[in-house]
Amino acid sequence: MIKRTLCLFLTYLSFTTGNLSGQTDDSLKTYSLSQVVVTATKFEIDAGYSPSRIEIINSNQIKNSNGSRLADILNHSPAVFIKSYGSTASLKTISLNGLGAEHTLILINGVKINSFQNGQIDLSLIPKENIERIEIANNGISSIYGSEAVAGVVNIITNNSNHKLFDNSISVTANAGYGSFNTSRLGVSLSNRINDFNFGIYYSKEKSDGNFDYYFNNGLEKILKKRENAAYNLQDVGINSQLFFNSNNRLIFYSTYSSQDKQVPGIETGTPPSKTEQKDKNWNNIISLENNFNERLFLKTNFNFQNNLMNYEIKPFINSYYKNIVAGISPELNIKLSDYDIITGYSFTYADLKSNEVEDKSRRNQHALFISGSNNVFNNLKLFASLRVDHFSDLKKNALTSRLGFNFKPFDKIALNLRANVGNNFRAPTFNDLYWKESGNPNLKPERSFNFETGFLGLFELLIPIQFDFSFTYINAKDKIIWLPQRNFFWSPVNVGSSESKNYLLNLSYNQKISEQLELGLNSGINFINSKKTNESFQNDPTIDKYFPYLPLQSIKLGVMIDYKNFGINLFYTHTGKRYSDFENKKPMNQFNILDGNITFDFSMWETKTSLKFEVNNITNTDYHTISGYPMPLRNYFITLSINY
Repeated sequence: MIKRTLCLFLTYLSFTTGNLSGQTDDSLKTYSLSQVVVTATKFEIDAGYSPSRIEIINSNQIKNSNGSRLADILNHSPAVFIKSYGSTASLKTISLNGLGAEHTLILINGVKINSFQNGQIDLSLIPKENIERIEIANNGISSIYGSEAVAGVVNIITNNSNHKLFDNSISVTANAGYGSFNTSRLGVSLSNRINDFNFGIYYSKEKSDGNFDYYFNNGLEKILKKRENAAYNLQDVGINSQLFFNSNNRLIFYSTYSSQDKQVPGIETGTPPSKTEQKDKNWNNIISLENNFNERLFLKTNFNFQNNLMNYEIKPFINSYYKNIVAGISPELNIKLSDYDIITGYSFTYADLKSNEVEDKSRRNQHALFISGSNNVFNNLKLFASLRVDHFSDLKKNALTSRLGFNFKPFDKIALNLRANVGNNFRAPTFNDLYWKESGNPNLKPERSFNFETGFLGLFELLIPIQFDFSFTYINAKDKIIWLPQRNFFWSPVNVGSSESKNYLLNLSYNQKISEQLELGLNSGINFINSKKTNESFQNDPTIDKYFPYLPLQSIKLGVMIDYKNFGINLFYTHTGKRYSDFENKKPMNQFNILDGNITFDFSMWETKTSLKFEVNNITNTDYHTISGYPMPLRNYFITLSINY
């Protein structure tokens, strides 16, 4: 099958030839759009030459951000809306293009980590210590990555995953911090090279009482309260390593273990919260074997094993446990010819869920074949195509997805790239959907969508060089899985949902080193989200043509960075606009504006580099919720001392 499909792709992609001049230095003056990414097509291409909008959050931006978890980093992206249920350790999920967290695929080094249990990932589970950069693709790519890649893809690139060998010296970094709510954080990392072997290890621990101040409206007035039953204890340990067999072959090993013991305060009703606790233990392992046979043939094989345990307890009424086991292998062959690149591969994943809340048959064998190609049609025009078929053993169904796209640079001397892509995507039913005791529906079929995206990326000098990135994304989703009440008084999922999303995103960014001592950076974006339900779940359904809850109709993000000598200032502004807390759009939520920031000071002593960072979150002391009934902290502080040897 692969051979036949490959021949079809070669016929399509090679109908004409040419050279793409996008790799040459033809930008305005000395400014460049080039940033290497691998997310959108699995090819190493510059972000400006992708058929989809790609946002890269680099290591400097990660270091300069407030907070300690993945959600804190992603929250500054103009394309992202984070649904937060409280402070650091509380549940945090992502929304892209007006769809849910189960419609956004999260990858670590190209390997899926979304749960087979519910299709989501809690972003608060992932620390930022081990993240080198993040790539965000603004549209669905199921034709490459399969299920969940409907609204977009987030790929987390970890430290020590590049092709370079470190020098032979040992590097040690230690940090300690303390802040509001009796929050303390300790961390240490070490990296070294022994001949052709690189490794880096890290450990971090964070504890907090979680008793932040917030305002509660009791119907008569707002009263100041402290959050109760919100303490947490987080520990993370991990290793990244590379073993170079020779110049053409290497093995990469990544392993992390996270332990979270936290109290869950639940929705605020004015009464003391129940004694609820949640314990998460997540072990994730990825082994990648890379073989360069020659300059035209490259094989990469990923092995993945995940063992995730969650225990949720409301004393003395509920004690639920969920153990998710995932194992997979995915070899990918990259064929580089004169005018086109081809990547084809096979993926096998085994997933198993043990829980007292779902039936014992919650397991799945998933097989997939995919092929993706890019072709330089003629000067400055690049075409992309991809095709994938997935088979699910428990569903006994297949999912076929495809995608076409292009990137065109119309002017040789102007840094402007036009892009567009169109395709279909899907999301497979989760184990909760299929096998929840007394409520699951084993006859569910995959959700499906039609996606279209277009936009441009340009660099223009308007007194200063500013990068403009505009995207319009349209997503029409069908057969969405909706949980509805049944005659037996239980809620059960059915394929009756449909939605339409029209999203406009404009991103302006600027970064320039003014002198040897001064560097300025700016990243701003405005996002208009129009995501509505388009079906009737029952006759005279009042939720039809209504906006989805909690998603803002518009949002604005602004980040400012100033580095002068040894000092740094970083400010982050977020405006979250009009939105609703119900499906009928009868309960509007307050718009809010949040300002965060930090000041850093770097200095050297003996053979160490020391950094002091003072963070302030919610500088304006704004009273706000991102999810109704879950208050967010008022103004709070954190100070960190880091020493690198």
